[in-house]
Amino acid sequence: MAYTEERKTKIFNKIINLIVDEGTPVRQILKEKWAPSTSTFFDWLEEDEKKAKRYARACEIRADILFEEMHEIAFTPEIGETVEMNQKGGKNGKKEMKKIQGDMLGHRRLKVDTLKWQISKLNPKKYGDKLDVTSGGDKILSAEERSQKIRELKEKLNQ
Repeated sequence: MAYTEERKTKIFNKIINLIVDEGTPVRQILKEKWAPSTSTFFDWLEEDEKKAKRYARACEIRADILFEEMHEIAFTPEIGETVEMNQKGGKNGKKEMKKIQGDMLGHRRLKVDTLKWQISKLNPKKYGDKLDVTSGGDKILSAEERSQKIRELKEKLNQ
């Protein structure tokens, strides 16, 4: 389907708003009937640097939203019910079902761990496990590499 520029802009804005406002993954959005195919959407990004930058920024914002959601999940109890089955009196004994209500701590921990992993992939510079605070993003040289670099610079100075 060929899109007019006006329609393309309207659809693109809707996609960006869903990413930013609700943290919806682009894969999920592109499954909607009104949305373009995945290849069409990424063609739009290839063709238009401004759209690509807006999409990249929307993904950064989504990571921030998910970070805040993770914090909320961690500090908000979720009350749920677990069921325990016990059998008394051997194999042919009476089965007893016990329902326990309480905070679903394991479920919340799984949600937090999943979000933590996801945001580390969405924005590794900000939320990744390894933070480089010393080099401004440049490669950190080993002692041997550093010595070699110093020798090269000295040779250039002496020429």
